[in-house]
Amino acid sequence: MKNEKDQKPAQERKEALPERLLRRVFEGMGAVVDRGLGRDTTSAGRLTTTALLDRMKHLIDERARVEDDGTRLAPHFMKLKVEWGTHSEAPPEIIEELEHEVLAAAIDYINDSRYTTLAPVKVEAQVDIFTSGVSVDPTFGEFEEQLREQDEAKRREKELGSPLIPKGFIDQAHVTARVTTMDGTRDVPLTFKLGSGRLSVGRGTDNELFLNDKSVSKIHAALVMNREGTLLVADTGSTNGTYINGRRIGYGEARQIEDGDVVAFGDVEVRFLKHK
Repeated sequence: MKNEKDQKPAQERKEALPERLLRRVFEGMGAVVDRGLGRDTTSAGRLTTTALLDRMKHLIDERARVEDDGTRLAPHFMKLKVEWGTHSEAPPEIIEELEHEVLAAAIDYINDSRYTTLAPVKVEAQVDIFTSGVSVDPTFGEFEEQLREQDEAKRREKELGSPLIPKGFIDQAHVTARVTTMDGTRDVPLTFKLGSGRLSVGRGTDNELFLNDKSVSKIHAALVMNREGTLLVADTGSTNGTYINGRRIGYGEARQIEDGDVVAFGDVEVRFLKHK
């Protein structure tokens, strides 16, 4: 009898530790964990999972964008951030099941809300030491930097105003680049699709504005025209710099080109002339 009594506390201690670990996982993961381990789902577990998905939907709405053509663009890449301890204690299949549940909820919500995405919706679980429990962070994934640059260009355009060509061109605009070098002057026709894409400038023959001069870098600068017809130039890391009317612009800085401005790419001067 004595031995049985002595063994009972030890057995209880052995059972207590995994039970505490599982409880921590349940509290962090919600109902999906309970189901994955064959346990009954409690009301608190349902609220945990529901709160996680509701928070995700709120962030999708908050970060959605309205593009110039009226398209409502939603983030497509859901970062499932899991606290370090919770992630290491949960069986892999439970993490996978949670990923599937988040993915299904995100797809349904984006479709029901009539959103468009830049890529298929996907979920990726990530261990995050700064996360407590579990959270979902909706992002635009690989398009984040591109959209950030687009927003910055719009902000600068709004500040600078004054488009190079009149409003009236809907899809594309035609501009002549009058290039002046030591060898003389030549005209290069350029076609811009308004509001999208860019034309590259440089010494490489694959550039839309090919400038065969040793002072020009292989990939020297980029030209963009927005939907309002404003022409912008940005230096893409040239050696000898890009100048507007003798003033050098910073690397990665987009500047507006006014009608009549002289833009220098290294030692090559270019005037951009709008078509009447």
